[in-house]
Amino acid sequence: MSTRIQSIRNAELPREYYHWLSKESFWGWLFLLPSLLVLGLVSVYPLFRGIYLSFFEYDGIADPQWVGLDHYAYILGWTEFWIIMRNTLVWAFAAVVIMALIGLGFAILLNREFTGRSVATTLLLLPWAIPFISIALNWRLLYNFELGPLNGFLRLAGISEGLPWIASSRYALFSVMLAWVWRNFPFFMLTFLAGMKGIPNDLYEAAHVDGSSKLDSFRHITLPFLQPVAIVMTLLMSLWSLNHFTLIYVMTSGGPGNSSMVLPVYIYRRAFHLGEMGLASAIAVVMLMVMLTYGLIYLRLYREEVGGK
Repeated sequence: MSTRIQSIRNAELPREYYHWLSKESFWGWLFLLPSLLVLGLVSVYPLFRGIYLSFFEYDGIADPQWVGLDHYAYILGWTEFWIIMRNTLVWAFAAVVIMALIGLGFAILLNREFTGRSVATTLLLLPWAIPFISIALNWRLLYNFELGPLNGFLRLAGISEGLPWIASSRYALFSVMLAWVWRNFPFFMLTFLAGMKGIPNDLYEAAHVDGSSKLDSFRHITLPFLQPVAIVMTLLMSLWSLNHFTLIYVMTSGGPGNSSMVLPVYIYRRAFHLGEMGLASAIAVVMLMVMLTYGLIYLRLYREEVGGK
């Protein structure tokens, strides 16, 4: 057997690929096989199953009926879909910008020495550890018109008699976005803080000797060092936001009307409330293409920017 492997190596494979035929590689793949099978079962199969169903009219019970590209033609000419797409993009990208700014601000604060810094860091990290269901239920109580603390503060300050935070189409999407930002800004804060800890202090000392202000050091040292970290974080959080379901579904279910409706919640409603599995699958495929296109363009622009410097 070893002679056969050696002959394959000598005849067919470049030297850098020899390790693929080694005994260690064989056992490594053997141990990975159960995980790969589970991954294929819970991720790869549903993906291709969804793409397949998008070409059929299917309610989850009767046999699927072939409709070809009719679902996609219907979606692209459907006004309601574009309203929900706009909500989804606003929800994802506006939230990411706010998270990044808040996270950067707290990271700058925690990067300084002060009494109680460890306690402050722990408290600021708490939202990241709380389950989405708990966050959604607690923020619903905060937004309660009659008993919620937010409206109580507005009344106490004489600003307003209260706002219908999640009961009004004017405020619903923004209100859910606040809860999403509160839960996820620690991700940016912690990663930015780790990035700042990795910047050599000699650079700041040299800049100070040259007469640079703290703002100049931040612009020309801190931000360039944090750029690669920020690129990865914003890409990940944008995709997580585009794909998030729990918080919006528990807080508003996409209402009132479709004012806070985003694509993941709408796909769920079409599939499991209305029994339109085929149409829901087509919407999911369109959403997948949007996410892939965004990710590829984002990474391409980043590579071009870095390569041009």
